[in-house]
Amino acid sequence: MQTLIGKILRLTLLIIFGLSLGYSLRSLADTKFDSEQKTYAGLALFADILSRVQDGYVDDVETDSLVSDALNGLLQSLDPHSRYVSPKGYVKQQDRERREYGGLGIEVSMEDGLIKVGYANPGAPAARAGIKAGDFISHVEGIDIKGKNLSDAVEKMRGLAGDPITVTVISPNRKPRDVVVVREVVQGRAVRHRMYEGVGYIYLETFLNDHLGRDLEEAIDLLTSENGGTLPGLVLDIRGNGGGRLDQSIKVSGLFLNGGEVVSVRGRQKDDNSRYNAEQGEKLAGTPMVVLINGNTASASEIVAGALQDRGRALIIGTPTFGKGSVQSVIPLFGGRKGALRLTTARYFTPSGRSIQGLGIKPDVWLESFIDDGKEHLRISESSLPNALDVIIRSTEGDQNAEDKGKDKIKPQYPPKDWPEDKDFQLEQAVKILKSPDFKAHLQTVFEQ
Repeated sequence: MQTLIGKILRLTLLIIFGLSLGYSLRSLADTKFDSEQKTYAGLALFADILSRVQDGYVDDVETDSLVSDALNGLLQSLDPHSRYVSPKGYVKQQDRERREYGGLGIEVSMEDGLIKVGYANPGAPAARAGIKAGDFISHVEGIDIKGKNLSDAVEKMRGLAGDPITVTVISPNRKPRDVVVVREVVQGRAVRHRMYEGVGYIYLETFLNDHLGRDLEEAIDLLTSENGGTLPGLVLDIRGNGGGRLDQSIKVSGLFLNGGEVVSVRGRQKDDNSRYNAEQGEKLAGTPMVVLINGNTASASEIVAGALQDRGRALIIGTPTFGKGSVQSVIPLFGGRKGALRLTTARYFTPSGRSIQGLGIKPDVWLESFIDDGKEHLRISESSLPNALDVIIRSTEGDQNAEDKGKDKIKPQYPPKDWPEDKDFQLEQAVKILKSPDFKAHLQTVFEQ
């Protein structure tokens, strides 16, 4: 049967190839002839190899899997983020968009091999089921999480809103008990704020939150009111923030900029180019501001850091960001019946025309988080990924050979050898710089470089 299918497939491809070749021979004047001929020949070769694998491989093979793997091999040779999504995978993706993922409403850490509940949202399902801060979770759906890392353990608790989950809870002075919790769509605390050493401190965990801009504005207002209606300075911490939605990066940037460009998107054709501007209505105008970044700051969070740096609104402190500055478009194939194509179609550029892709955002003040031990530490970045997109220093509207504002010449500073492990060197230094009398002059000097 496989042999018959192989013969039919080869015959069909040969007919198509012959017809296409005949058409091309009638169009010798067409400059695309050679390119098209090579394309059809390549497709015929692929079909021939596929049918031979189906007929002669030592084990039975799934044709759909072979085709899917081949397509992904093609796409991943372009860049790390382009890929083919199978029909089944595309349906799941659509389901996720229609039915949001739910959670339990707890913040957790690992302690003694168990999940420790550090915070239980009072209005969330876990708290309503009796789970409190200080409780431990030892099993998820009967599976012992002892010995698993935190991300694996948390992954087992994720699921769709409305689906129940059974967790084994250990509370102080109580026997272990099974608790059934029905997942709900719980908006995580993506924005956390507090006063720290006399200045405002805001940590943004992710840009995937639909209400990030709104919640950030609320946090700014709360900090301002708690401090008597004014803030002497603000630290915006986006270290470890892997990014998320473009629209939220525009809203976040807009809270600290009074209009003007935040980011531009540039593709292969001029029609693919777009500029995104902040809305009028800056918060904390004139308030000294520092943005903390590191190697895990990526995508949307890099857009914010680049915009505030280029516009001279904030001093950027920390280590260079990841450099994920490409745009992926999801293209359904045959209405989604054949899956979808996730294709890289454009790059992000900061307001001054600097490319984020492969370069990232370099800090104005380079502060490492670890004590210098004289060894070379490996940094994983976008440019180190297999088949990463080529680096473009600047947009075509800028100087391609221009240096990146001299940031390459900045030498990293390390914590002193006796620095306490429980203290955040980058944050401590950022606050010190922020509170210095000459902060604004320093910011202006950096901006003019």
